[in-house]
Amino acid sequence: MTKYNQLEEEYSVFVGSKYSVAVNSGTSALHLALVALGIGQGDEVIVPDFTMASCGFAVAYTGAKVITVDCDETLNIEVKEIEKKITTKTKAIMPVHIYGRLCNMKEILRIAKKYNLYVIEDASEAHGAVKNSQADITCYSLYKNKIIHAEEGGICTTNDKKLHDKMQYLKNMAFSEEHDYFHSSIGFNYRMPEHTAQMALDSLYSYKENSDNRRRVEGLYDKYCKHYKGESRDAVWVYDFMCEDPKQVVENNPMARYFFKPLSTMPMFKQEVGSNALYYSKHGAYYLVNPEMKEDDVDIICKI
Repeated sequence: MTKYNQLEEEYSVFVGSKYSVAVNSGTSALHLALVALGIGQGDEVIVPDFTMASCGFAVAYTGAKVITVDCDETLNIEVKEIEKKITTKTKAIMPVHIYGRLCNMKEILRIAKKYNLYVIEDASEAHGAVKNSQADITCYSLYKNKIIHAEEGGICTTNDKKLHDKMQYLKNMAFSEEHDYFHSSIGFNYRMPEHTAQMALDSLYSYKENSDNRRRVEGLYDKYCKHYKGESRDAVWVYDFMCEDPKQVVENNPMARYFFKPLSTMPMFKQEVGSNALYYSKHGAYYLVNPEMKEDDVDIICKI
């Protein structure tokens, strides 16, 4: 058994899905999911305005159009605004669990069922928080800043064998079983290298230890500074908060990052800007949380 096959089997058990498909990045996972669901030119996909640009990129790769929806106070997609953006061209909703906070998936799935839409769940920052997903396909990133990580990598999970088989086929250059170099579909070189799979497996095996360490560090942050906190913080190694001028934080600390910029402000996705997404993007910052950090380190950071 290859290491990536082993990772697929063990990750399926970890998240409670029937099937997993290991790929070379989280962006590849999103793109592969969209292609497997048949989304392409002329279609529309609803995406949070406040999210990583790779979500919009993956949709654009297919030729479909990104339709943004503003965020709510948890930074996740504003569910009550989704139906307002649905048209006859809408084919899917791509909810994203921002910074490990969980979306209202029950309501999103209800809306998707009502309008006969696919759901591609982006759980890139929610390893361990998303279990037994009911989305058509759920996508994870294994980038080095995630709680389960390698240098790079991604995973798609699904309970649909046909989707699983199609994604396995497409990610491997659309090779037939005979491997005779006749390709009946356009495929992708999205295969995961063996060394990446081994790193991801090692990280999966140490998930509990890493999660416990993250909780310890988060407790230190709670002790030292006020922060902006959503309802669910189950998965991602970040510590985020709102401040008047995040530039002071980011420019003085190599472990600090700005919040995401709204997709709607970017030239390739230009449309009506979400007011909440714009506000949070201007006032939010976060720290990458290192589980080896000590109390003195946190003390120094929080006094910047």
